[in-house]
Amino acid sequence: MLTHAPPPLGAPFGSADYVEGRPVRAIDVGGAMPAPEPMAFIDGIQRYAVEGRIGLVPIVRGYVAAAALRRERGELRVIDSGAQEFIVAPLRRLTADQRTALERSGLRLLDCMGAERSHPILDVQLAAKVVEHRRERIEIDVTRRTLVADPETWLVVDGSLAGIDDLSGDGATRILGLVKSHETQFLDGPDLEVALTLPAGHRTSVFARTAGQRATVYTWYLRLWPWEDHELLHGLVRIERPPTPDGVDEATSVSRWLLSERAPLSAPDSRWDRLVYPIQQVETYLRALAGGWW
Repeated sequence: MLTHAPPPLGAPFGSADYVEGRPVRAIDVGGAMPAPEPMAFIDGIQRYAVEGRIGLVPIVRGYVAAAALRRERGELRVIDSGAQEFIVAPLRRLTADQRTALERSGLRLLDCMGAERSHPILDVQLAAKVVEHRRERIEIDVTRRTLVADPETWLVVDGSLAGIDDLSGDGATRILGLVKSHETQFLDGPDLEVALTLPAGHRTSVFARTAGQRATVYTWYLRLWPWEDHELLHGLVRIERPPTPDGVDEATSVSRWLLSERAPLSAPDSRWDRLVYPIQQVETYLRALAGGWW
């Protein structure tokens, strides 16, 4: 039961180009199949807190981190990670002496520009967007280093490949994005109904969507768990990968690999139905790395 209207969606609709035929079909992938090894998994976290105010200006402390865990012979180990802590504030509203005082903290000072005039809520939201962008940047940096270090290893990234423009020069043909949220819908009508009512263990046919300013990615929906007796999006993920000659032919095998990653269950995480276990292990490592931030 809800008491307030949810916040508006930033980008509720996108467009799709049909790659594996039209209309969109539900395809039985044939059950789980062990994923190849080695395979790496990447995720990031972000945290922020309003540490105080100088007058009406919020002083926000932010923390972001990302890590890559590589699995070989069933064992996960950290192969790359990075973390940043910083202060965010609308710097144009601070005097030179006030900025100097903040710099004495030893943390990097970032500008969130701020609203046209002081606003106690909007200013914090703008600072939070800076934190989010830093987290996206550090995830891309870890991803790029992992690709360069071992381009033949399959790589699963938690979330969209929205930064594909930055990765396209690294030969990123074996990178997969695992999208758990469905704020943006790329299909419509009967095609969307097929996607959102997939039976467990089924995928949709592959379509393409725009990612970033120039690039496109191949993408398809996959149902990890039965949704009957649950809400419509239960167990539904969307897979992204760069367009490659084998991208469509490998969609079924990739889907079977991801089905095998459902166990052990990622409970008690509230997102267990859409969260594969190795990604949860990356998050567990990052929470430990964050220390007092968690």
